[in-house]
Amino acid sequence: MTLFNWLYDLQEKLDIKLGIAHINHGVRVESEHEERAIREMSNKLAVPIFVDRFTGEFTERDAREFRYKFFDKIMHENAYTAVVTAHHKGDVVETVLMREITGRPLRSLQGISDCQPFATGELIRPLLEFEKIELDAPVFFEDWTNHGTDQLRNRIRNQLIPNLKKENPQFTEAILSLTSEISMAMSIITDKISELDIVSKKISLTDFCQHSKALQHFILQEYFAQFPELSMNKSKFEELIHIINRPQQYREKLNKTVLFVKTKDEFYIEKYYPELEQEADKKLSVLTENPNDDSFMQVNLPATGKIVIRKRAPGDVILINGHHKKLRKYFIEQKIPLEKRDNLLIFVEKELYAVVDVICSDLSKSAKNDKMGRTLWVKPSVREEKQHA
Repeated sequence: MTLFNWLYDLQEKLDIKLGIAHINHGVRVESEHEERAIREMSNKLAVPIFVDRFTGEFTERDAREFRYKFFDKIMHENAYTAVVTAHHKGDVVETVLMREITGRPLRSLQGISDCQPFATGELIRPLLEFEKIELDAPVFFEDWTNHGTDQLRNRIRNQLIPNLKKENPQFTEAILSLTSEISMAMSIITDKISELDIVSKKISLTDFCQHSKALQHFILQEYFAQFPELSMNKSKFEELIHIINRPQQYREKLNKTVLFVKTKDEFYIEKYYPELEQEADKKLSVLTENPNDDSFMQVNLPATGKIVIRKRAPGDVILINGHHKKLRKYFIEQKIPLEKRDNLLIFVEKELYAVVDVICSDLSKSAKNDKMGRTLWVKPSVREEKQHA
């Protein structure tokens, strides 16, 4: 509320137009009253408001992902150039302690960034230099669950930090000073790695293994930083260092959407889409990296939109040479073999982009020129979950 009040008063000076993005997490009875009050305030002040409700079992991580997906959606749909959040000094200290307790790497102990790219613009946190006590909104909403101990962050806030401040009243400043030094050290390491010109989409094993184990550690951290959806503990990270340095090839799921792949010459992260396996009943081999294998069909897709792979249904149409044509009619006219007419179809939302091992539509050909687009390489087969060689 303090952040909103300050920005509202400074709209003309900053030359900005405000909107409010509110998530009703539905965890507390008071959530309904708070949503109504914020809607009334936005209506009174003529500020647009966008509201969504969290669904599913509540965890701090899932709630955060839900919020930021919502912010991304609002920015794209309404041409906003920034999402601004009210994180303050206390949030920085809590976050650093959470990351250290859960075994996160050194680069994650740099604190919280005050500005970073996000969606169609930036994610800005202008209050990181402020103590919570300095926030002066006359009207605000207190989340009583913040005083509990059910969540790790709450235990850190309500139990650990007060005890540490008894030992050192300047504990907050000490943590902030530490994060600043870590940030400077990581800057030097990043500059060194940049000079080596080793971090790219795929990393050469020869180039990687010629460096010391210490430098390998930070090179791999720098590489994984390209994939914000990827999170791993120190034990798994050290295991991957070991795997990279041994001669065997390797392939493993790291989470629901990421594969780690090591060939005889290089290693890399490969993204995949679990919904593809579900829709296709594992009758399709799907890669997101060019296999340099002519048996795979290249399908170009737009950057956004849910990918669905399914069997043919009555009424399916395909865009060919600028005209929509019923798929059944296209098969007959082109004399497509009967055994291929039941091949799987690749859609983005409700638009058909390809018939596997048969044809790509005009939509796929147009998407080829989209620099931010996605590309799949597909062929009929059984997809393996995990392989060690």
